[in-house]
Amino acid sequence: MKELAKQRQEAILKILNFIQDGGELEEAKKMFQAAFDQVDVAEITAAERELIAQGLDPRKIQYLCNVHADVFKGNIKENKESPEFETPGHPVHTFKLENIVIKSLINDALLPDLAKWEDGSSDALPKLKRELKDLAKIHYHYARKETSMFPIMTKYGITAPPKVMWGVDDKIRKLIGQANMLVNQKNVDPSEVASVIKSAAHEVLEMIFKEEKIMLPMLDEVASEEDWGNVKNEEEQIGYTLIQKPMNWKPKIKPKAAGPISLDKLRSLALNFAEGSLNLEQLSAILDLLPFAITFVDEHDQVAYFGGGVSIFPHSKNAIGNSVYSCHLPESVPRVKKIFDDFHQGKKDKYEFWFEPRHMGRYLYLQYLAVRKDGKYLGCLEVAQDVTEIRSWTKEKR
Repeated sequence: MKELAKQRQEAILKILNFIQDGGELEEAKKMFQAAFDQVDVAEITAAERELIAQGLDPRKIQYLCNVHADVFKGNIKENKESPEFETPGHPVHTFKLENIVIKSLINDALLPDLAKWEDGSSDALPKLKRELKDLAKIHYHYARKETSMFPIMTKYGITAPPKVMWGVDDKIRKLIGQANMLVNQKNVDPSEVASVIKSAAHEVLEMIFKEEKIMLPMLDEVASEEDWGNVKNEEEQIGYTLIQKPMNWKPKIKPKAAGPISLDKLRSLALNFAEGSLNLEQLSAILDLLPFAITFVDEHDQVAYFGGGVSIFPHSKNAIGNSVYSCHLPESVPRVKKIFDDFHQGKKDKYEFWFEPRHMGRYLYLQYLAVRKDGKYLGCLEVAQDVTEIRSWTKEKR
């Protein structure tokens, strides 16, 4: 059995290496059909992980991912999903419901109206503008996936697919943003608009295939009820795409056995600092009241805590314990790594940035602060503050 699995893995790797080396797509499909009847999702992703282990740049696999999907499409083994996924309110049910609406928006409205506009219908342009504005709301769908679902995959060692998908998500956002900009220009170029809309529509539909046939089955294999409970609890904070707020759903989590110390006693436990003392309940309440968001990354570059009294960047409990690098786009990782390398090596103690993130319309002040005690590096405190109003202050308020 193990020998057969090894042979299948080697055959998949041979096909993927053929594609990587510039082989023809149709020839790759023939190679696959000659070797396999069906292939399991886990076999494809294991082969992609092996390619990265062999030295393939994860950023290149973003392109190859689309090609891999074309080669294996229609031949991926359908594993039986958890019946819980069909329950209204479950995060997967919500996710798939959004995909149904997104597919309908593209296939039943956007692309037909684009065809009418290309045929000379002036009435179609206002419809295109509305439809593209709606399509831009896909950001919330992707943000929930990136914030709450990708950390589950990373936690259980599935690291390649999130890196690839996140990069493609960002590409899709940029294409939709470009299409929205083009249709609202004074002099609209029909050929350029059509090209960008068709590219965006294709990428969105391909991503839906990858989400439902690759990502969700993988999550079904590893995610616990508690993991899905975290996803559900974090949904509303991020938002939904073209659907109403879903029904409530609660995971079936068995109560944990009580420890030797009761929670009430822990809450009243005094923590002594050089400047005074606070009990755990007071400290928790103070941290939750801070007028900014904080994240603490420990000395091993793992996410240990996030809190604060405002929600600026969505965070997920599923990310606790994961590498800080898994929380960033692959293209941002080298810059983030430099910050942490400089902190570890004692070259710097602070990095600061101020900018206006896409989709927020707010101005942020972001600080990375090295936390040290008696010269020992303990970790990094990230402080994110919305300074939109502060920037407009011109007079004193007393």
